[in-house]
Amino acid sequence: MNVKQIGILTVLAALAVGAAGYTLRVGSQGFATDKRGQIVFPGLVQRANDVASITIRDSERTYTIEKRDDGFYDKDSGYPAKADAFRDVVSGAALLSFEETKTADPTRYADLGLADPGAAPDAVGRQVILRDAKGDVLASLIAGNRDTTVGGAAGGSYIRLGDQKQTWLVRGEVRAPVPQAAWFEINLVNIGRDALAGIRLSGGGLDEIIAVSEKKGDDLKITNAPEGRETDSGKVMRLSFMVDPISFQDVRKQKGEPMPDARRLVVTSRNGYRVTYTSIGDVGEGWVRFAVDATEDAGKTEADDLRKKVDGYDFKLAQHEIDMLKWGLMDVTAEPKGKS
Repeated sequence: MNVKQIGILTVLAALAVGAAGYTLRVGSQGFATDKRGQIVFPGLVQRANDVASITIRDSERTYTIEKRDDGFYDKDSGYPAKADAFRDVVSGAALLSFEETKTADPTRYADLGLADPGAAPDAVGRQVILRDAKGDVLASLIAGNRDTTVGGAAGGSYIRLGDQKQTWLVRGEVRAPVPQAAWFEINLVNIGRDALAGIRLSGGGLDEIIAVSEKKGDDLKITNAPEGRETDSGKVMRLSFMVDPISFQDVRKQKGEPMPDARRLVVTSRNGYRVTYTSIGDVGEGWVRFAVDATEDAGKTEADDLRKKVDGYDFKLAQHEIDMLKWGLMDVTAEPKGKS
């Protein structure tokens, strides 16, 4: 998505909403507020292309996605963000129109999903601030629950404006991705069953686990199973799902260095490259650093492409993957069937 297209799309959509708003105002139905049908941020339509950053505060954190000459990025980590997500937030804010006034009582904000941080996570509003390149605020709101009773396909939502106490039901929605990782393409690469040649877990004061697929299409088998035990195919299959796809839940700039005996997961692909996960800090925290190298010429291009995505960053794994990094041999093996 070309960044210049954001404003064009917004203006076209705004014209349609404006026409709908006019119909509402001149129709036979009477309204309690003269704001009904008016655009919430009228100046934003003309200045959509000037939006240089979006800051979002939710129940977990505050972060900023910023526009640069070559795309969109998370400000803190520098990791690339989805252009479509940025566009959707800008156009969503530009197209909001007033429908009804709601409560101005802070004790009732939670009912609309507009409570401040500190309340239950599902009751907390999501603050969204759009700024231009100078840092001037172009739009500021706290977005709450959806409301499907508002007419039209888009439906409605509850908002507060800036630091005002008044809440509103508006037509439209600001679709800020949740959680923060939803701003990113979190699937880095897929190493499926046919491509997966082997997995080796080692270090961190835990068992070494070696699992190998002898030929394309074969299941992984534990090659260093303890005497009297065999591969637990269900557990090893779950281990293989860590790389189909290789994905993450959070990202940051590289921070610190791994311990000499850090927990490592080495994944070998039949496509000619290898990916190594190295734990950064306590393995239970789930932060890893990826290293990619080609094992044969055929994998050089794919290895180079993946390396561009991971170099300079640390990534946090999903909780079930963090748990698997801590597995030992007894977790991935079982007594032979039929043995009492």
